[in-house]
Amino acid sequence: MKKTEILDKARRSTLKEISDKITENRKQLFTLNQEKILGKLKNVAEIGQIKRNIARLSTILDEKVSESVK
Repeated sequence: MKKTEILDKARRSTLKEISDKITENRKQLFTLNQEKILGKLKNVAEIGQIKRNIARLSTILDEKVSESVK
């Protein structure tokens, strides 16, 4: 899936779904960081990808919240 497709899908999601995705990504980030510390993680770049996804989803969540307030 391309980045734009993921963003479009996230923008169509509800606030609850976006929050759940952020929580899921944070759990995955925690697991990857532990694997990195233990030396089990092979693809370290995956940590950066997860962080960027969290930031993107947080931005979309903020946009939706500000739209609902207006």
